[in-house]
Amino acid sequence: MSFVQLLSLILLAGVLVIAIWRRINIGVLALAAAFPVMLISGVDADTLYKSFPGNLVVLIAGVSMLFAHLERSGALAVIVERVYATVGDRTWLLPWAGFFLAAAFSTAGAFSTAPIAFLVPMIAHVTTRYRASFLLCELGVIIGANSAGLSPLNPTGAVIKTAADKAGVHYNTWALWAASMGAAIIVVAVLQVIDRARARKGRQFAPEPAPAQDSSSASSATPAYAWASAVGLLAFVVCVVVFKTDVGITSMVVVVVLQLVFRPSERAILGRIPWPSILLLTGLLTYLGLMKDVGTMDSIERGLEHIGTGALLILVIAYITVLLCNIESSTIGIFGLMTPLVFVSFGDQAGLIWVLIAVCVPAALMVMNPIHVAGTLVIANTATKDQDRLFRYLLGTAVSLAIVVPAVLWVPAALLT
Repeated sequence: MSFVQLLSLILLAGVLVIAIWRRINIGVLALAAAFPVMLISGVDADTLYKSFPGNLVVLIAGVSMLFAHLERSGALAVIVERVYATVGDRTWLLPWAGFFLAAAFSTAGAFSTAPIAFLVPMIAHVTTRYRASFLLCELGVIIGANSAGLSPLNPTGAVIKTAADKAGVHYNTWALWAASMGAAIIVVAVLQVIDRARARKGRQFAPEPAPAQDSSSASSATPAYAWASAVGLLAFVVCVVVFKTDVGITSMVVVVVLQLVFRPSERAILGRIPWPSILLLTGLLTYLGLMKDVGTMDSIERGLEHIGTGALLILVIAYITVLLCNIESSTIGIFGLMTPLVFVSFGDQAGLIWVLIAVCVPAALMVMNPIHVAGTLVIANTATKDQDRLFRYLLGTAVSLAIVVPAVLWVPAALLT
């Protein structure tokens, strides 16, 4: 490994440490770290910016604004209210209602933070009557939303697909999503069984939901706007899935039509774009592109070959990924960092999809960690007297899943790769 390659790797490690320690955006740090690498290697700015993922910027902005229209029009509130009215007093179904609602929104393209931020306070209000179900309902929402984020229509799934395209490899994007959803369903079911067993023994942890604020911001909502937003989402999904149109551009078309016809506050719609996440992702992926240009990724590939068997390497990458997802709150950023290593190491093997499942699916479950936005939102919507114990519960659950799930999913990956 040359000096500039070693420097780029050291700076990347420094970026991660400083981002976690000082809570500074990884993308900002990564772009700053690119400067000394460019000076020493002689790579110019034009070459650097060729790695800038403009398609992901359009995708994240487009689907975020589309979801903002759905929320502002009142369509989301109507859907949620009708679903929970249908469930009624069948408390065993309550966690699954939130799970599948959140999963549906994320699968359709909503950045997972958006349905989580919308549904967590709303479900805190809905489950006020069912205190014993409150925690499971919130866990169902965040697990469903983040696990479904591996959909190819979602920004998180798109990051993985972009890394594969850059490596020149292909995998079944919907198979990864299906495996993620299957694992999420099993996890929620296990949590529900454990909760019921504890309830029978009188040891159930049932935190009380805090009084929820009205999450509706639909000042310009009308029935026509709500229907048009729902139809727009359906048209978006059909165009992307059936006709294979570009996700970002298609969402922008729907957004423009809704904006022109119903004229909601543009400032409010633009305000729902997760600019910090966009900056994080673009900065990190641009820096990784620079590392590829100076040959660092090739050197890493050669170094990984010395770890041992493919099975051991899968296990190492899987546990590093869940570790990083537990200490850094951006799942999409960690996927942008780690999946290129998967494609570099296993891109030409028939069992690649199983490696991706072993690495990505457990990491998507870490969102319940209380240092993540989702975990923090759940705590914020819990009664103050229960928040300290809930913090420990969420942290313990995330750590337990981080230990168990990668090991379980590693088995088929090791056997089939």
